[in-house]
Amino acid sequence: MNFYSSPNLLKLASQSLLREEALDISALKELPRDLFPVIFEEAFTGRYTKILRALIPVWPFPYLSKGTLIENSNLETLKAVLEGLDILIAQKIHPSRCELRVLNLRNTHHALWRINEGSYEHEGLPEFMTQKHPVENSPDCRENKELTVTVDLKLSEDGMDESATYLLQWAQQRKDSIHLCCRTLRIHGLPKAVCREIFKVVHAGCILDLDLRFLYPEEIDFLNPYLSQMNNLLTLMLKSIRGACSMDDDSEGLDEENMSRLISSFSKFHCLQNLYVNDVIFLENQLKECLRCLKKPLKTLSITGCFLLHSDFDYLHYCLNISELKYLNLTATYLYHLDPDSLGFLLEKVKDTLQSLELELCLMEDSHFSAILPALSQCSHLTKVNFYNNELSLPFLKQLLHHTAELSQLTYEVYPAPLECYDDSGVILSHRLEKFCSELLDIIRAKRQPKRVTFATIQCSNCSGSYVYDLETQHCLYQKEQLSD
Repeated sequence: MNFYSSPNLLKLASQSLLREEALDISALKELPRDLFPVIFEEAFTGRYTKILRALIPVWPFPYLSKGTLIENSNLETLKAVLEGLDILIAQKIHPSRCELRVLNLRNTHHALWRINEGSYEHEGLPEFMTQKHPVENSPDCRENKELTVTVDLKLSEDGMDESATYLLQWAQQRKDSIHLCCRTLRIHGLPKAVCREIFKVVHAGCILDLDLRFLYPEEIDFLNPYLSQMNNLLTLMLKSIRGACSMDDDSEGLDEENMSRLISSFSKFHCLQNLYVNDVIFLENQLKECLRCLKKPLKTLSITGCFLLHSDFDYLHYCLNISELKYLNLTATYLYHLDPDSLGFLLEKVKDTLQSLELELCLMEDSHFSAILPALSQCSHLTKVNFYNNELSLPFLKQLLHHTAELSQLTYEVYPAPLECYDDSGVILSHRLEKFCSELLDIIRAKRQPKRVTFATIQCSNCSGSYVYDLETQHCLYQKEQLSD
């Protein structure tokens, strides 16, 4: 019987075995290898915890992935799988059939199981059954243990959820046998005692993605000793880092000092490729310090909802660490007060690599965009541009489209409705948008076939709605939702 051509028969066979749980447990050692993933899926869905516990010590693949085990609704199934690992650990001589090396509990969007690429010989192996790098060990983890459990963890002001807490306690008790490898750590509020417990079990060198939100600078300072150990970090996100609650005269100076210590940690991020900074105080006049100490060029630079000085922006087009930038997002980072040529110089520097450019809500006008047109025209690898919520006249918007129409790789384009779509009081005149946008689309069509193009007005201050004209409908429609891709 071919596993992949007869999925319904396999499912029926597994359901039949599950009806007699005791029989199934005793028969696991004799099951065909192909049946294990199907049995696991059925047992997981049906909450057959005894079956799940028994499957782990005889799992015939090196890799098993089920991210939703870490959710509270699956605490009992998580316990069953971990108890199965306990059985495996307790066996001094592992069953000859068991090949399990990595249990992946990360919140990834792949299927229930994955096996080592190349360990299956069937033609047409589904994508969700392959894994190029099944054993996820960071170079500097300094862990050489037979079993690895990979996980994503989230810490908020209330601590961690029940499943994550259980997993952490379980791993702490078995730290001599199990390597708990946290790949994504989200800290959205900082109970310090819980944080200390996490880093007793999790090696900071394993963390690839770090998301810090809703923290005060003094809390960031508490994290600095751990940050300095994250030498394999690929992605850092800083969001809503606010000033201290205290109104003391010295609080602002202390906040700046704490932020400076955070920035000094950047020199330890030897592998950092993606930097996201949103709504962070004290960034102005600090961008140079953030970027110059990085060891590798960034792929992503996202600075949103922040305030930059002339000196910050001027430094960008001299910075060696953005020379290979693919994604640049400056949404809600107001640029109207800066020298218009500065952004043009920046685009000139990254024209050979840039794939995505977002300048939404930057309060830019015709003169600002005019300064970047020569460089923008050379960004031939762009697939996405978002210029929504800037103030452009109809004549200049036409000029801009003549340039972007030459960018043959664009698949996603968002432009602001021209100023002529509003009356003197700022009221949206939707009939004008309908009239103008057909002309604007024709400019693009004259050069290439557009994939996804949208023109949108600003949101109404009374109802928060806006009018949108897109390629799909080619009509002016009212909508309450904000634009998103």
